[in-house]
Amino acid sequence: MIKKPLPTIGVDRYTFFKLTSDDATGALYGTPYNLKGTVEISPTDAGGSDVFDADNGAYETSSYIEKLGHEITNADIPPEVDALWRGSERKSGVVEVGSDTKTVYFGVAWRILKSDGSYRYVRYYKGSYSFASNVGGKTKTSQGSVDRQTAKATYTAVQRDFDNNYYAYFDESDLPEGITKAEFEENWFTDMNYYPEV
Repeated sequence: MIKKPLPTIGVDRYTFFKLTSDDATGALYGTPYNLKGTVEISPTDAGGSDVFDADNGAYETSSYIEKLGHEITNADIPPEVDALWRGSERKSGVVEVGSDTKTVYFGVAWRILKSDGSYRYVRYYKGSYSFASNVGGKTKTSQGSVDRQTAKATYTAVQRDFDNNYYAYFDESDLPEGITKAEFEENWFTDMNYYPEV
């Protein structure tokens, strides 16, 4: 039975994990970090198809996906997160940005609220962040409503070496009997290799 499609109305619990190793034996991740203040997550995925012509016509069609990842809009990107994503260390709390940049890989997970009150859970296994400086600002208005600014970052996904997977998602309505929502969420947001199996 195909379920009725439902619109999504919210997103939260954006959690990232530093990828510490990724090889034929498995992928290991560091301690989860929950980034507060998520405003929006927009996929950057783009897909298409190519037609190979032979025998005076369409002979074979292949589909592809490119630019896998997402753009996150957040209330702010705190200095400690900025340093982690750039692969740099803070000196006495100061984030210094220079030309010595490193590519650091992270796994990431979040949940999307659907209109019926249930959740869709998403995780990307391996990717890196790119983002502009978050030191811009705008003067506060002297009257009227506050014009709030946000920070943005782009997460570009690559295939995990361990199993060649990019990402996965799971709907709460598919939880097997014997697993509670609380148990599932505890594992989803602490273990990037977790599957809801009884």
